[in-house]
Amino acid sequence: MEIFSTPRWKDGWYVLPWEVIWRDLDSVGHVNNAVYFTYFEMGRTRYWLDLRGGEKALDIEFIVARAECDFVRQLSLGQRIEIATRIGEIRNSSFDFQTEVRCEDGVAAKGRVVAVHFSWHENRKRPLPDELRKRIEDFQKQEV
Repeated sequence: MEIFSTPRWKDGWYVLPWEVIWRDLDSVGHVNNAVYFTYFEMGRTRYWLDLRGGEKALDIEFIVARAECDFVRQLSLGQRIEIATRIGEIRNSSFDFQTEVRCEDGVAAKGRVVAVHFSWHENRKRPLPDELRKRIEDFQKQEV
């Protein structure tokens, strides 16, 4: 498996295949707790860029307001994982990214990130337009 694999849709989740690399580990050889938040970031960034198009930092039209993680099982070097992401609840100007880091033994971590739709040019939050809500709904109906 290549470390930088192509995302796909699976059971309503946007799934990014990954492999645990050396830099992810702590001193006892397990993935460091903080790295799970990096996995969440990788998943939501790829999700958003595929949803909206673009490839630059300013193409990410949200900021993170809250991030939480439930650690379920340890991961170690070379393990193949999947970073599964979807958008859950959508509010006026914020929405929830749900993420699961999965391995062959099941779910290794579950997370939720509250994101706020944001204009970098105006430096302020903004409501999610109906067009974007519809795009998210349609995007999440994909299956490949």
